[in-house]
Amino acid sequence: MMGFFTSPRICVGPGSIEQLSSLGARRAFVLVDPAVADQGGDRRIREELLKDGAQVEVSRAVRIGPTLDSLEAGARAASAFSPDWIIAVGGGSTIDTAKGIWVRYARPDLDLTSLTPLTELRLRDRARLVAVPTTSGSGSEATWMAHFWDGQARPVELASRELIPDWALLDPSLPASMPRAVAVDSAIDALSHALEALASSWATPFSDGLAREAVTTLVRRVPDALDHPDDLELRGPVHSAATMAGLAISNAQSGLVHAIAHAVGPRTGLSHGRLVAILLPWVLEFNFPAAREAYMSLSGTLGAAAVQHATPFSEWFRQFNARLGIPPTLAGAGVDVGKLRERIEDWFPYVQSATSFGANPRIPSPEELAALLARASG
Repeated sequence: MMGFFTSPRICVGPGSIEQLSSLGARRAFVLVDPAVADQGGDRRIREELLKDGAQVEVSRAVRIGPTLDSLEAGARAASAFSPDWIIAVGGGSTIDTAKGIWVRYARPDLDLTSLTPLTELRLRDRARLVAVPTTSGSGSEATWMAHFWDGQARPVELASRELIPDWALLDPSLPASMPRAVAVDSAIDALSHALEALASSWATPFSDGLAREAVTTLVRRVPDALDHPDDLELRGPVHSAATMAGLAISNAQSGLVHAIAHAVGPRTGLSHGRLVAILLPWVLEFNFPAAREAYMSLSGTLGAAAVQHATPFSEWFRQFNARLGIPPTLAGAGVDVGKLRERIEDWFPYVQSATSFGANPRIPSPEELAALLARASG
């Protein structure tokens, strides 16, 4: 099987955002998470761009859990400003929104729901993209995918290698001010990316190395980084590990956890990271028979006993979740599981059509998926 490895240019460490003053940008459209802007997080971005004489337009047109409709205000603003660079400052929703705006700005003639990875977009004829993640979780700064929902809460997956940002700037001082709950959810999202990439049927030695390093860093560093958010010696490795995990799924794909999460997310009322965290141990247990060798490669990190069988392996991650205050079931997180389970026939086709579903090491039948959901529901 022939494969490709894709990655943005990556600048790592405190002060990474200073790279913005070297872009040569003439007109920079900055899309910033409103929570980041409220804390003055866009000020440093603007200052760096102004050093190079760029004209700067800042937009807060970001919705957590972006919809196709939510892209339109940002796309109109970008079109009116006519930027040569788009700068996304925020978490996964912000960076995914910027990717969608980029496509709508460069190719207003295209319908986002009809695009395939083979569609020629020619995005860089109009603008380039910089991703500045302020959470250590989504990895969207390193991937060629973006996820949205349509007006009926149906998932829409946008995928093109052209969507890889030109630059990912990993400044660990930016996520230091995250609320603890956001930091927890983001960390487990990154951990899930790494674990799913490691077990993926599309994995390569390149993605495996990134995935294993991300798992090791996250399980060892996250608890302390959460307790000491201002300590960049702790925060920096976690921030980088999230991008490593993003690179891993960009080149090996995620799996069943994310196929389910993207399909049912709006129906649960949970954040993406919290939903992923609850689903993860149950999917790891389901996948174990088909991914034993990949999971056993984590023995040096988790301990030999944890990787020998499905139950201790999944239990290790349940205990890790518990240390971070994550409930073990959807019901424990306040989800109306009865309503979710009775409509499984509505959302199962969206799980099945996700690219990550096909990369999962074990493909569930509808009956197996229903049983998995029942266990995760509690």
